[in-house]
Amino acid sequence: MRFIFALIWILAWSSVRAEDLYVPKFNEREPWTPYIVELLTGALARTPGATPDRWHWVETRMTQDRALALLRSGKELDLYWSMTSAPREQGVLTVRIPLMKGLLGSRLMIIRKDSVDKFSRINSLDDLKRNIAIGQGLDWPDTAIEQAAGLRVVTSSSYETLFQMLKAKRFDGIALGVNEIDDELAKQHDAELVIEQHLALSYPAPVFFFVSPRNPALAERIEKGLLLMIKDGTFNALFDKRWRKAQLINHMKGRLVLPLSNPLLSPETADMIRQHPEYFLFAPARQGH
Repeated sequence: MRFIFALIWILAWSSVRAEDLYVPKFNEREPWTPYIVELLTGALARTPGATPDRWHWVETRMTQDRALALLRSGKELDLYWSMTSAPREQGVLTVRIPLMKGLLGSRLMIIRKDSVDKFSRINSLDDLKRNIAIGQGLDWPDTAIEQAAGLRVVTSSSYETLFQMLKAKRFDGIALGVNEIDDELAKQHDAELVIEQHLALSYPAPVFFFVSPRNPALAERIEKGLLLMIKDGTFNALFDKRWRKAQLINHMKGRLVLPLSNPLLSPETADMIRQHPEYFLFAPARQGH
């Protein structure tokens, strides 16, 4: 009987002592979420804490900026992931290892079929500025990057509305990451929309894990675990399982690539990019920091 009571006490103590981890729930807009979670679980498994992790999935159907505000408060989220910017890195702990090898910064466009000839006549960044309007999400860092480069950008707070606006000719194309473009076009089931084949925008746009300032131990575990995964090849294996590298490279082949500066980078992130070009599938343009 004493043994049973002791076992119950140990189990109860272990349950109380478990490390609660509040993580964003799967988002259909980001079909790579399972890949990100695999990276996270792999990193944490390689760097176990003093107590087990107990995961809680938090609904994050909100703007990215709102989710990061919750993260800073430390009340509803322990971590979040998104494309980085200097403002987004303020007030949180940033794990500066690009989770998607910078793919969101290699940007192609979904356009209407009736715009194919219009895009084929673009031969420079100045041509693009004069003749093309691009659709982007209101709070995406891409929006500020493209506007800073002098491009005409039309925004929407609703991702789904962007496609309605494209069909209504409010702008000429929706710029998406090379890793997103096929999936997003397929979701539309619209034969009048196609992937533009002539141009690509390119800028450094790493996706990072951001961790609540209340949990520095978690940030340290994630960073150490990801570095171990890079060293043992697991990181690359997960990336290759999620995306066909040959298809990504083929998408970029033969295009006129227009490099843009990313003025949103923090000095620390710009320095990481200079020191670790091997973290990226496509080498990012040099930045002025």
